[in-house]
Amino acid sequence: NTSAVQQTLPASLEEAAKHAQTPHPEQRLPLSTYRSESSIPRGETDENPHHQLGSDSSKWVYPSEQQVFNAMKRKGWQGIEEEAIPSFLQVHNSVNERSWRELCKWEDANYDSKNIQLVRFQGRPQDLTPKAWFLSTFLFQDKPFDRHDWYIDNGTDAEKRYVLDFYMSESNATGMPRVDIDVRPALDTPQAFVQRGIRVVKEMFPGITKELERMQSSSSLPRPPHQPTQKQHQDS
Repeated sequence: NTSAVQQTLPASLEEAAKHAQTPHPEQRLPLSTYRSESSIPRGETDENPHHQLGSDSSKWVYPSEQQVFNAMKRKGWQGIEEEAIPSFLQVHNSVNERSWRELCKWEDANYDSKNIQLVRFQGRPQDLTPKAWFLSTFLFQDKPFDRHDWYIDNGTDAEKRYVLDFYMSESNATGMPRVDIDVRPALDTPQAFVQRGIRVVKEMFPGITKELERMQSSSSLPRPPHQPTQKQHQDS
């Protein structure tokens, strides 16, 4: 069930990537030291994360299976099976890719999402966001199992902060565990309040929103060349 899955969640990959690639003394099976490249552009910063040092890639690089295993062992996790590490890493990387796509949807309305870069991020699993606190306190929803703060450079804001809450749920179709992601701009600026407010209106009134977008799209289409009227022909 969902609670059982939450108990088996390993250490964050941000922490995992800081650990060595050498096999752990208690390790039974070999694990890959290959680190795959993400699709997430890496922004310039004076403080590159430890696990990104030495990488010439313009994208963020994920930790290896070996680094994840070492991190979990160091944090005192018991009963870790090496066979489960590859599938876990694949799922977690996929969640990060989905998170980035959701973030880019917010930016698409105002900026060219192709030029957006992730400058840095911070794992804050013990800190509830105001939204998560409200939903869990008054609507009795489950608390997120993890929280991240992502800082992006969109060409206008040097470090615009986004908040990501990660929830574990079960798929209605298959009954399998599923990670749901709630991505939104942090309410650090008046622009973020406006951005969040527009999204709420769109979600509450999808039909009206689609009609307004259709009208806006139609008004932006190029007009056909001017056709002279019959009177204009006669005057000429």
